[in-house]
Amino acid sequence: MFWTTRYRARGTILGKTIILAAGLFAIAMSGVYILLSYWLAGSSGIGGGYSYNLHFFLLALPQISLTYVVAVLESILWAVTPEKASLGFGMFEISKVIIGGITVYLLHMSLTGAILAVIGAEAVQLLVTVYLTRSEFTDKLSMFLISKMMRTGWVALMNQLTPLVVSFDLLLVSLITKSSDAIAFYTAAFTYGAIVTYSNWIAYGMYAGVLSGIDPEKSANQVLELQYVFTIPMVIGEIVLAYPLLHLFKQDYTAAVPILLILAVASALNSFSLTFDNIITATDTTDAANKADFSLFLKSKLFLVAKINVIISISYLVTVSAFSELLKSDTSNILGFSQPVFIGVLWAVAALGMWIFGFGLKLKYVRQITSLSISRVNAFSLLLGGICYTSVMYVLSRTISIHGSEVTQALSILLIGAISLSVYAGVVLAMSDSMRVLLRHAFTSLVGRA
Repeated sequence: MFWTTRYRARGTILGKTIILAAGLFAIAMSGVYILLSYWLAGSSGIGGGYSYNLHFFLLALPQISLTYVVAVLESILWAVTPEKASLGFGMFEISKVIIGGITVYLLHMSLTGAILAVIGAEAVQLLVTVYLTRSEFTDKLSMFLISKMMRTGWVALMNQLTPLVVSFDLLLVSLITKSSDAIAFYTAAFTYGAIVTYSNWIAYGMYAGVLSGIDPEKSANQVLELQYVFTIPMVIGEIVLAYPLLHLFKQDYTAAVPILLILAVASALNSFSLTFDNIITATDTTDAANKADFSLFLKSKLFLVAKINVIISISYLVTVSAFSELLKSDTSNILGFSQPVFIGVLWAVAALGMWIFGFGLKLKYVRQITSLSISRVNAFSLLLGGICYTSVMYVLSRTISIHGSEVTQALSILLIGAISLSVYAGVVLAMSDSMRVLLRHAFTSLVGRA
């Protein structure tokens, strides 16, 4: 997937080749999965016995092939038409609800119905992505390209390893504290905090563009300015509406407000750090060389970014493990927080520290590529828009009563957000000609190529 986007963005047609590679890999992983299924079925905590458990494991087998094939096809879309890359996923979610409603709700097929719903939705996603990439299968099968991807697979793995490493934080806290309370508070806040990182999706189109030869300095600045536009209201909104947002889950989760305040800022830094990854790695041309070897990749920006991300993520896990170990036996209130909430606060601070370091370490390399400049007019428009947005949202959150059922509360929050965003957009667009042009080009590109 990693190499698929890079090769295709540079003009290599590889539809048939990459489907073959994905198919071979899926067959190998399916074999491993079947062997593990026979072993895990006897030790699984699912009730019903060995045959019962094995039934569900084997029923889910088609998901492996579907997942790999869809992933490589979407990687092609990210390279050539990034605005279409998420259409398949959107159809997946819609289809999953429809098929699940039939199999689980109407036919009462329980877990079997849920698994079939996912498989059916992935099949729909596959059809959509095949249609969207229908012009990408004019290549001749190239075992040389597959071999080259396999030889350099360690680079791709390194660049995609960080999310996996970071995800071990939940497991470590659970094993060390032997409690689910800290995890519950943290994950409730993280659910909202993670939304801020979605602003990074803007950069995926730039990544493919720079790989294809577009000037990185100009495109990077445009993407970052767009990211400022979307990130600012996301962060402010989560800070101002932290209490009612967490109250949507349950009253008890409002104790996680300080965790969300920290994670909102941390997620913004994570989002920009991910954009920096795209800027730095997109300008690296090591993989474009025919004779690129192990030593060259070790000196490349691809390895540099991967190394930074892995080091800070491992440091993050060590930090989280250390304070979890220190606080696991302390059941008293700490600085006014209960023990689980205080662990969650330190957990969020560790995440903030991780992305501060990541942002800072990558910043100097990004500055070698682009100046990261923003005009005074744009900066002032964002500042004034942010102040107006914050003021309106704060007043509305104190004026509009957010109570009642979850649906009523959600609608009230959406109303506050919609009004505040309208004010923000009005101020920014009224003050900045370049922002109007930038957003118009982004919209025209999306609609014109849909």
